[in-house]
Amino acid sequence: MSFKLIPVVMVSLLLTACNIDDGSKGATGVQGDAGLQGLEGINCWDINGDRINDEDEDKNKDGVWDAKDCIVVVSSPPQSPEVEFNHQHICEALANLKEYPQGCPSNTHTVPTGTLTRINQAQLFDDGNNNFKTCNNEPSNGLLSMESRVDTNDPNKEVSWWVLEGGYIANTVKMSYSDAVAGACKNLCAGDSNCIAALALEDGSSADCSIFYHSDTIEKYERICALAAPSLGYTANDLCALSLAGQQVWDSMCP
Repeated sequence: MSFKLIPVVMVSLLLTACNIDDGSKGATGVQGDAGLQGLEGINCWDINGDRINDEDEDKNKDGVWDAKDCIVVVSSPPQSPEVEFNHQHICEALANLKEYPQGCPSNTHTVPTGTLTRINQAQLFDDGNNNFKTCNNEPSNGLLSMESRVDTNDPNKEVSWWVLEGGYIANTVKMSYSDAVAGACKNLCAGDSNCIAALALEDGSSADCSIFYHSDTIEKYERICALAAPSLGYTANDLCALSLAGQQVWDSMCP
């Protein structure tokens, strides 16, 4: 019997062990290209958003465009219904008829006296409750004060209010803004023995000048002044006080 020899080829199999992920952080990849530079934010005084300091955006006309020129004054709520009819001196006409309805001064009322004073930041002082009184003459303070409140529609928003004790608008006239700042609105009040305060509100190149009378049968006149701007680092009272530099010009009686 013959045998045929068959060559045997030995194949060596190399087994490679799989790497097991041990959870360690891999190497940092190559940094990508930088993105395009974004636009700078718009300044709060830049009404039209063109990033140019326009003349009409320098609200207090001091030649500097800064936070004092920011639009912080917000719309005013209507005065309380009980004194709506007091405009144009109707209370005086009724008093001449010996009639003293609620909201009008009573027959024993006396007009608060003092010195009509331009209210600025130096005339504000903290009462310890995040509110500010005027005239800096504790305890005989002025009738005007600034109050910080929570927005009734949004508890996360802070709102600043002007409060004028016993005040109501007796008359409002339109005048140039420059005249109002120079004292024309104050002069209207100073020339009226019943006036306790004057408020000039900037409206472009003009201003609405309101003069206030006083009543002992109403509580107060209130006007929203400013909303807080946390992103700019300002509270509502901060912005309200800054607005006294031009957007709102208050002259009020100080004892």
